[in-house]
Amino acid sequence: MKEEHNQIASTADQSTSSRLYTAEVGQDLELQTTTISLSSTDQGNSSRNARVSIVPEFGSNMYRFRVGEHDLIYTDQALLKKRDYTGTLVLWPFPNRVREKRYTYHGQMYSLQDVHRPGGDAALVHGLVFDRPWQYTQPVIGPDAVSVTTYVDVNNDSPYYTAYPFDSRLSLTYTLSGTELTVTYQVHNKSPRTLPFGFALHPYFSTFADKHDILLSIPAQAVMEADDELLPTGRIFDVRKVMYAMYDLLSPTPVANLKLDHVYTRLNRSASSIIDYTRLAMQLHISATTDFTHLVIFTPQEIPAFCIEYQTCSTDAINLHHQSHALREAAHLLEVQPGETYRGTLRYSVLFTAIDTPQHHHGNDKGNKVPSEPEDGIDHENGDPCQLEC
Repeated sequence: MKEEHNQIASTADQSTSSRLYTAEVGQDLELQTTTISLSSTDQGNSSRNARVSIVPEFGSNMYRFRVGEHDLIYTDQALLKKRDYTGTLVLWPFPNRVREKRYTYHGQMYSLQDVHRPGGDAALVHGLVFDRPWQYTQPVIGPDAVSVTTYVDVNNDSPYYTAYPFDSRLSLTYTLSGTELTVTYQVHNKSPRTLPFGFALHPYFSTFADKHDILLSIPAQAVMEADDELLPTGRIFDVRKVMYAMYDLLSPTPVANLKLDHVYTRLNRSASSIIDYTRLAMQLHISATTDFTHLVIFTPQEIPAFCIEYQTCSTDAINLHHQSHALREAAHLLEVQPGETYRGTLRYSVLFTAIDTPQHHHGNDKGNKVPSEPEDGIDHENGDPCQLEC
């Protein structure tokens, strides 16, 4: 089987001459389960050290991304042990919400009524794997990176199999190089029929002491209108228009000024989202392969954290997919044929602004369906197929 690999241009500190890479697999006494930690140690400057920790038993939750003395991921360990919303959630095959907790695909209706989530928000399904135990392979340590792969299978023995009866394997490969983390997902369809899915990571990024000191910018030109249940109506608004300028995050904006739980789209795929920790003289750049067409900005007021959730589809894509041609293109539901594999990558790159002058990096990276790449047919530069308000 021919496989195509595209890479995102790297911008973070990846110097290897003075770096030591290690991996640890062991029991965490507080969490009372196995954790995997990947470390990149700068032997000349400890403020450039990086450490990533994952707990496979709790949904492959990446609960720590530490650079120097700063934990960039906000994790409430009490919530983590309950498999609640904290750390970094893996959302698959339905990121975020599903209208009426049901969907129809290829003429068959499936119910998600047996899926119960914390908080009592009926539509908020957040996929079917963030609270499941995952398996893992042994970490791989190289001269310039360290990595580990976790995976979860869907089969007749899986929870909620009647809600999503598509035999498959989702795997995530975490690779730490310097102060840069890449997460590559891979979906392998083991069933005899087409498999629909969307994928997202849902990290809670720490704001530390003061949200006024954190600036956020995202390369999104449009936001999706939502109803009272935060489900998309199908209309898309251009944030560059005066009427919708309140949603414009193209320029750096203090997180303290934001009260959002919105889906953005029409991404400039050659640019990164940037979290600027101004007091720390540090930035986190987030970029993705082109299968990631949407992102959610969520700014909860009650915790020192906010979320940038890159998604390969819109919220409720599984239902929008079959409503009309325009909504199908806006939803961007991905499909994998029997026996085939689809993959894509997210990259989290830490830069130090006291020394570097970060720039958006460029590239033409695509999430890969094996053996061929997806074509969504949307002109992402000039407009969306959905109604665009002016």
